Amino acid sequence: MKIKVARKPANTYQHGNLREALVQAGLKLLSEGGVEGLSLRGAAQLAGVSHAAPYRHFKDKDALVAAIAEQGFQLLTASMRGELAGLDARQAADTHERLMAIGKGYVRFSQEHPAFLRVIFGGVMAKGRVTPELQQAANEAYETLRGLVAGGVTGGALVGGDADTVSLACWSMVHGLSHLLISDAIVLPPGMTGPAVTEVLLRILQLGLRPR
Repeated sequence: MKIKVARKPANTYQHGNLREALVQAGLKLLSEGGVEGLSLRGAAQLAGVSHAAPYRHFKDKDALVAAIAEQGFQLLTASMRGELAGLDARQAADTHERLMAIGKGYVRFSQEHPAFLRVIFGGVMAKGRVTPELQQAANEAYETLRGLVAGGVTGGALVGGDADTVSLACWSMVHGLSHLLISDAIVLPPGMTGPAVTEVLLRILQLGLRPR
């Protein structure tokens, strides 16, 4: 998906939404050249502002990367919750259907925002430079899954065990599938779409998660 960066109009003094423009510019630079290709100067150039302008929002490159990752986690959470909100009453009462919805939301996020997926799980954050806001956004995304799994394990709807281990099993499948799809690393069966193969694989996962 092409990343659009809003540039400052030539006839105005201020950008209007500089922080968001810099996040999109940084995301574009990261997707094209990795961390080495990212700089505040480069982001400023894409946004059409002075080289000093980014420092109003970000003290350095790491702060910009943290803001990009934070927004990525927020979009991931919104995608998963959006799928949950679309369930009917019967489905919403079924732990397995809610897990299915979360998985679909994860894969949909990856296909709509592949650059964000690669940033938040690509190891670009230097250890120790995670901001409180980024940590909160990451925790919220994970707890969207883990909270449901923990409730399912406790209530007997899911196989017994440690909630984090069961969550890892669910996360690993949808995360791996997401990367395969956005990297064009797999050939889907004839007539099979990304959402369709997602549902098939998640149904297989559900068989293993059902109590014996």
